[in-house]
Amino acid sequence: MAAIADLSAIVNRATGGNSGTPETIFFSKNGRVGGAVATTPIAGRPASLWTYDGFPGPGAAPGAVAVPTNATAGGLLQADPGGSRQKWLLQAFATGLNGGTLILYDRLLHISGLSGTTTTAQSVGGTLTRYTNGQGNIVFIEIYTIIGTTGTTVTMQYTDQAGNSPQVGPAVTIGGTGFREVTRALFLPVSSGDSGVRGVTDIDLLASTGTAGDIGVTVAHPLAFIEIGAAGAAGWRDFATGMPGLPEILTDACLAFVWVPNSAAVPEIFGAISSVEV
Repeated sequence: MAAIADLSAIVNRATGGNSGTPETIFFSKNGRVGGAVATTPIAGRPASLWTYDGFPGPGAAPGAVAVPTNATAGGLLQADPGGSRQKWLLQAFATGLNGGTLILYDRLLHISGLSGTTTTAQSVGGTLTRYTNGQGNIVFIEIYTIIGTTGTTVTMQYTDQAGNSPQVGPAVTIGGTGFREVTRALFLPVSSGDSGVRGVTDIDLLASTGTAGDIGVTVAHPLAFIEIGAAGAAGWRDFATGMPGLPEILTDACLAFVWVPNSAAVPEIFGAISSVEV
């Protein structure tokens, strides 16, 4: 960030000066998955918008473990920075039919095809190519196909930000009403004292939920939180006012969203993000 000296330098690059290459991406999520009305979220509980219809188009359950990029369907498909420059998030805006918090993140690694009935360790694996030091990375389970009505718990085994492995995170609820439905995002915490994740070895259900469904695991790096206070209200972030705190958009970043609703209503959201290169 030292390359941007002040606000006038940002204005210069945002208007195309000094190879700033400004880019604005408009997005929408229209409350449908595969053309059908999306599962109604629960107030205060996160929902993944990865498979939501909209623009750019939806993502899919990835199957085998993979590292998504800015060419992966479901992401915002932004351009990579040119030359040896870096790309920085300058502004973010969102509004919609319901209030809540929109979380913009870089989707670092994902897998699906895990089961809600298997009670032995289910392998995740893979290798991160962005934020490889693990600092600030988070992990959540995504439910792609509904699992069972029996509530149980799930833990993950992971490598922490310092390279310590195996680490075992605290158990969280999975299965049963509110923890089984399609698009639910169940965040997996790290152990006390840890501040990130370099990789996930496996997840382990204590007991069967009763239905296998399709569970996925996603490793992500949060970039921005956009508050939409109420239906039709505008959520606006201007990162230039917080210099030097502009979030970096890494080369190949797969930008995607998690939604934390204020109410039990299917979200319909649209907005834009703007970036510059330095």
